Order: sequence, then C-alpha cells, then structure tokens
Amino acid sequence: MKKKFVLTLALVLMVAASLVAFPVEVTGAFKAGYTLTFDPVNVAALDTTELDIDSLSVSGDFWKVALAGGTISFDDDTTNAATLSIYLDKALAEQGVDMGDLTLTVSLGNKGTVSGLHVYTDPNESVGDNGYRVRQKGAYSTEVQVGYGSMLTASVSVDPTDKTNKPFQISAKSTPVEGVSAAVAYTNYAENKWSSSIDADGAFGGSVVVDVAKLADLDFGLSVSAIDTYFLGQEKNYMLAGLKASYEDIAAYAEYQLFDGTSNLIAKATYSGIENTSVYAKLTLDDLSDIATTIGAGASYKMGGVTYALDGTFATATSALTLKPSVKVTF
Repeated sequence: MKKKFVLTLALVLMVAASLVAFPVEVTGAFKAGYTLTFDPVNVAALDTTELDIDSLSVSGDFWKVALAGGTISFDDDTTNAATLSIYLDKALAEQGVDMGDLTLTVSLGNKGTVSGLHVYTDPNESVGDNGYRVRQKGAYSTEVQVGYGSMLTASVSVDPTDKTNKPFQISAKSTPVEGVSAAVAYTNYAENKWSSSIDADGAFGGSVVVDVAKLADLDFGLSVSAIDTYFLGQEKNYMLAGLKASYEDIAAYAEYQLFDGTSNLIAKATYSGIENTSVYAKLTLDDLSDIATTIGAGASYKMGGVTYALDGTFATATSALTLKPSVKVTF
C-alpha cells in the first residue's frame, strides 16, 4: 500500500471509531416552495426555503455538546450558539454517589438567551417561535438545573461576562399532582422578542397546564393551559391561553392572545384519518376590537419520506388570497 493511502485509511477509521464512541444526532427539516398571491398575481419563493436545524449534538455518557436550533450557517458573519451540558448526577453516580431521584445538569457556552422554565402546551407554537416567555438576555451564560423526579425542576442562570447589567434568571416548575403542572420565572435583564428590545428592569411570568382528560379519566384528549409574562420597565403584558382537544383522528385547538392590550383569537382543526394524508382548517381573528379575519385551510400528503403540502389563506379585509405549495423533508 502507498503511504498516503494508509494514512487516509487510518484517519477514516479514527473518525468512524469516534462517531461510534460519541453519537452524533441531527434533527431538523428542509422546506421549499412558492407563495402565490392573487391581488395582484405574484409568485415568490417561500420565505422558509432553508435548512432548519432543530438540534445538532454530540453526546457522551456524562455530557452533551449542542448547537442551538435555527438556520445554521458557517460563514464569517454568523456565530452559532453552542452549549455544553454536563450531567453531574450521572457522573457522580458513576463514582458511587447514590443520587436517587435527584438530577443535576450544568450548561455553559455562548448561548445568547436563557429561557425560564414553563409548562404551556403552546398549541399554536407562539411561545416556541416568538418567545412569549421570560428570557434572560446574555452572551456567555451558565445555567444550573436541579430536578427531583417529576415533582420539581429548578433553573438558575447567570452571565458573569456582563458586569454592567449582571443578568441572571431563576425559574422552577412542579407537578404537585398528576395532570396539573405550574411554573414561575424571573429575570433582571429580559429580552422582549415581540418588540425586539431589551427590558433592563427585567420580567417575570408564570404558566399552568391542566390535563382535564387525565384528571377526569376521559376517553378523549382535553387540556387547558395559560402563560403570562410581564416586562417591568416597559410595563407590557403578554398572555396566552390555550385549549387542546382530540378524539381519534380529529385534533383541534383554540388560543387566545393578549399582546400589550391587543387581543387575538386563533382556532384550528385537523383531520388525519386518511393514510399519509392530513387536512386542516384555521381561523385567525386579529385585534378583536377591530377584527381582521383570516381564513386558512390546507392539506398534505406524505410519500417516500417527503411531505407535499398546499396551504391557503384568505384575508377578508383585503380579499387577498394566498396559496403556498411546498415540499418538506424532516430528519
């Protein structure tokens, strides 16, 4: 064998061995398509034509290194947040220390924000996408999470590099009885993602969820939940209340939104009783004091690992019709 080939083969084997020892997990989706508007007629690329990574991580028995979710780029103008999580409870157990139901995790890295714990069911993905929750703004924060079974989880984070604002976050969530969970959170330096601003006086909030189906032993799914965040310096309040229900192949939700005095209502029903097919109808009422109604509907079909979808909306105020054909691969 040539020397160069031997070295290359050795490198390949080393990389393969490292991947076996430390599993690499990647989850996310790629979605592409078009947006067609008919007032006037126009065709544009779908605004979500991108590779969206939910998580990218390398894990060992006692640690995990992860890149933050979102669109990952590796050019000179983009810095991706990376976090190292150390499972101290597992490491201590390996050393013979019996931790029982106690868990202890330390996370640190260049994550820009640390979100307080919450239990909101988020049926419309309002919290997940837009951050209507307590979020500590920072640059190099360290977070410690302590848990005791399913009864209690507490989180404390701090950014020691910001000596001016000294940001920190403290939160906790608990399940006092099966079917009922609650959480509270506070930070002294808050990111208001809705208005793309910082509240230097901080924010506090709370959330609760009641699984009615579990408590009443129902044969269909039913839960109610709510989350509220108040920004102290800006004196702005953001509240969401959601109801989720399901029965066999039908699922539905309704969410009431109160964003700094503006009320919205969103409702959606989905039917998935046809193999590989899903259809839905959605109603959005923006600003209930001066209602602007948007009616939505769509259908999708999954074949060969690819989801083919057509989504449509009609705004009654402007009579504008929008269609969005798309394809999506989830991995």
